[in-house]
Amino acid sequence: MTSIETNPRRANVSGPYRDRQEWDSVHWGTHCVDCYPGDCPIRVYVKDGKVVREEQSGTIATVEEGVPDFNPMGCQKGASWSKSLYGPDRVQYPLKRAGERGEGKWERISWDQALTEIATSMVDAIENEGSASIVQEGTPEGGGSMGAGRFRSVVGTHILDLQGSFNDFSIGLYETFGKFSPTSSADDWFKSELILFWHMNPVFTRISLYHFLAEARYNGAEIVNISPDINASHTHADYQVPINGAADPAFGLALVQVMFEEGIADWKFLKEQTDMGYLVRLDTKRYLRQTDLESQGGREDQLYQWVPNKGLKLADRANMFLKGVDIALEGVFDVTLADGTTVQVTPVYSLLKKSLDTDYTPEKQQAISGVHPDTIRMLARKIATKRTNIMLGYNACKFYHGDLIERVMALVLAASGNWGKHGTGIRCWAAAMNDGQAIAMAKPGPGAANSEIVLAARDAAVAAWKKMDPTATTEIAVREIAKKMAGQERGGINRTDQTLVGGGSSAPPAFWWYWQAGYKERWNTREWGDESLPREFDEYFNEALEKGWWQGLDQPRPENPPRVLIECGGNTLRRTRGGKAALLPTLWPKLRTIVTMDFRMSQTALYADYFLPVAQHYEKITFGMPTPHVMNLTLGDKAAEPPGEAKDEWSIFHNLIRKIAEVAESRGLESYTASNGVPRRYDELARVYSMNGYFDNEDSRLDEIIRDSALAGTLPMGTNLRVMREKGHVRFIDWGLAPMGLSQASPLVPNKTHVPFRDHTERGDPFPTYARRAQFYIDHPWFLEAGEELPVWKPNPNMGGDYPIGMTSGHNRWSIHTMNQANEVILGTHRGEPFVEVNPGDAAARGVKDDDLIRIYNDLASFEVRVKISPSVKPNQLVSYNGWAGFQYSDWSGANELEPGMVKWIGFAGGYGHLQHLGAEWQPVPCDRWIRCDFEKAPAG
Repeated sequence: MTSIETNPRRANVSGPYRDRQEWDSVHWGTHCVDCYPGDCPIRVYVKDGKVVREEQSGTIATVEEGVPDFNPMGCQKGASWSKSLYGPDRVQYPLKRAGERGEGKWERISWDQALTEIATSMVDAIENEGSASIVQEGTPEGGGSMGAGRFRSVVGTHILDLQGSFNDFSIGLYETFGKFSPTSSADDWFKSELILFWHMNPVFTRISLYHFLAEARYNGAEIVNISPDINASHTHADYQVPINGAADPAFGLALVQVMFEEGIADWKFLKEQTDMGYLVRLDTKRYLRQTDLESQGGREDQLYQWVPNKGLKLADRANMFLKGVDIALEGVFDVTLADGTTVQVTPVYSLLKKSLDTDYTPEKQQAISGVHPDTIRMLARKIATKRTNIMLGYNACKFYHGDLIERVMALVLAASGNWGKHGTGIRCWAAAMNDGQAIAMAKPGPGAANSEIVLAARDAAVAAWKKMDPTATTEIAVREIAKKMAGQERGGINRTDQTLVGGGSSAPPAFWWYWQAGYKERWNTREWGDESLPREFDEYFNEALEKGWWQGLDQPRPENPPRVLIECGGNTLRRTRGGKAALLPTLWPKLRTIVTMDFRMSQTALYADYFLPVAQHYEKITFGMPTPHVMNLTLGDKAAEPPGEAKDEWSIFHNLIRKIAEVAESRGLESYTASNGVPRRYDELARVYSMNGYFDNEDSRLDEIIRDSALAGTLPMGTNLRVMREKGHVRFIDWGLAPMGLSQASPLVPNKTHVPFRDHTERGDPFPTYARRAQFYIDHPWFLEAGEELPVWKPNPNMGGDYPIGMTSGHNRWSIHTMNQANEVILGTHRGEPFVEVNPGDAAARGVKDDDLIRIYNDLASFEVRVKISPSVKPNQLVSYNGWAGFQYSDWSGANELEPGMVKWIGFAGGYGHLQHLGAEWQPVPCDRWIRCDFEKAPAG
């Protein structure tokens, strides 16, 4: 018990404010939701068994002398999170639907009844359709994902890849670098000289870390805000560039054209770090390959450069450095092929420069982007001469041609030599370093000896791959192994006393939407997609399947409909582009049982069959998302018991597995073969789930994970749950072997800020791309067919119909998705209900005034919402911020009902080096930016 000291002269002073400062105990907390990067260390105060308040701890030590520290870390959501624990929307007891789905009628039931009925439905599904007919939606929510993941592995269910569901996948970065997740530590921003807010609004979305940007500016950095609307971040920028929506590729290509034209590009950087010096055949537009020149024994992925006065040079696949050899960036050269014919080849740079000079001069791009040529030239010169940092958020990736936007951003950095150096680069997200979570769930029993079994097997697999391909780095080896395993978990060493933890299956949700939710018709609506393509969507889709690019991942097939949906840590009716308008008529009838595990009624819960109340933050032990942005493992400890009958997710899934065994026993069922081909015994499931009961104790389970991370070398030796409870957070010391950690490709140096790609720039380590360089020329047949082998600008499709208004979005500042919308503190910081922002001219043309109720519509649906008239919004733009719950609108219909949920066909490409799926990476992802629509004043009544 901890108490505060009182001042004797004020001992008799009392009152509501003073009472709020008293506590019985204080604990470490954090918020393990996808408020990425999160990891804010919080002190949580408990009195009489309830959390009464929290505050920022301000306890993170300075990392590097001369660089500001991370403190205090936090935001208004985290500082008032305890209000959500005991708010009026908190559901405390299991519920069962008492009317039709979505009718809003519920009855309270016991845990025993709820779990028995759910288990009965699951056993029916396992026996009749197979274990993969039980489906979970992926989630980044740390508290629930551990139990959900263990349940999937033990029972053999199917999970939808989380990245495809919410789409924070920077597909253009992946196409360029072979990885999407370069992520500097936030304190490294301080070292930047020029910062571009480009598809990010950090005043809203990086509240806890924004001070590094302000401090960089005090340190001499300039900030440029590039956005159609004048968002809140512009107030702290030196320049505002009001670009037209979806015009970024033309704008960025013009920046590069200036750098090339004025000779201010970083030529050595381009030659070594990128494919600009690689040779392309002019007859086929494909790279010149070793298989072209040698009739036998050549590698299909061995490419070439040209050395002036000497000729062809094999591009080194093991190291990018040229070691004093110069290569050509321009020129046309004759090459004799293996069959004796002669073809002409030219470097990628030459093709790119021709494209830039033809279509993307500062003057020519102005008609597309609306940006004045003088601004282009001014900005290009600054980028070429300063340590430039692009603050890329999770917005560009949600455009139909978001990959082109991001490929151009990467090209801007390549031309100026701006990655792999402190204060430079671009970012998406990464979660890594807490390797112990995977190790603990994979090993045959508790303790370090069992952990060593997993570590030895992991190291042996990497060594075997590197022996097979001596040019592969550890990063490349791990990624290639992960690609081979994508979609299917197998038992392997994952046993408990020789009982198999048999694994489940996973797949990109694109196939789920296409075959189970009616998106085939949406995606084949030609006018909603890229109309410049010579073929229909289905022709690309079917070709991808016929060629086996998605073998084993194209699930669930039409003949295997899902029967049970578990929503734990997600909200599919709000998250899915198309919402209930798309899913209720198509997917919902196929599902016999829908289970939502949450702390409050979500949009999905309202249409579920069962609601199971879960513990919130401060009511269970969790970790923040371990990310390079912050570099700490941050503890969210259990400070109080959950109210009513709410339980933590691990316990819920454990009890559900016990019920599955009971139901099976009552029917005389002993075993089954899961959908991935691995047999299981019903009576062994609970024992395997709990590792013979060891994981039943929450402290033991979390302590095992922390100890295994220390054993794997990512945390200091001796780190355990006791240490975490003393310190609240511990800095990582190594990346581990998770793909997103290795993708940083940089040394993790104590007392230094982190910037990714130093291994590429300082050691010459190759990128994990087909070309083993940052790859801007992609000669996959589909890219060539679309004219996208090089980055280009294409107009945004008319997704939703031919309407004058473009509806865009972004994360609001009031809520982590929908979780904080009913928080009484947060309600006082905005209008208290959903609203959209429109331009005054657009509003006046439709007779709409501020705070009017308007109807927004397109070919798919409509919804009604209040309007905020704002001159900061560009004409023909409408901003509907993400995070409002569907039930906050009339008819429970919000903005996502208008979204067709289009995916760009290019996401189905495969059979080409790095264009291959691994978890949370290469896959088709949904688009929701610049949806076409119009609005009018809503009818009275």
